[in-house]
Amino acid sequence: MCALAILLALLPWYSHHLQTEALRHAELGEQVKSLHVAERTVSVNPLSMQARFVLAGAQQRVGRTVEARRTLVSAVEMQPLNYEGWLQLALYERDRWGESERAREHFAIAISLNPYDDHLQVEAGVKDVEDLE
Repeated sequence: MCALAILLALLPWYSHHLQTEALRHAELGEQVKSLHVAERTVSVNPLSMQARFVLAGAQQRVGRTVEARRTLVSAVEMQPLNYEGWLQLALYERDRWGESERAREHFAIAISLNPYDDHLQVEAGVKDVEDLE
């Protein structure tokens, strides 16, 4: 029983460690290795939104756009009230996939879930940077 408690306590740390490793491999240009580590990250902690974001980035970098979209959609389906998932999906749609209309819809959902985040509103194009000063 104690060993199980220790294992459960270490899972978030290990997941974060794997996320960091996946990003390090990506920075070194080792995209396939990054993808494999990112996949392992999600398998270790399937409820982690951040792990799914890292995986989507790795999938996108190796040209697996359909899988990257599926990963981000699964993140928003898993935690539909978490604005971060909607934000990440909108950013990919706007910046990588050229789907500005879908991005606007998903930015709107993110803003509705986190209406007081000025930086989110700037990212979505609702406010200007000058409005933050």
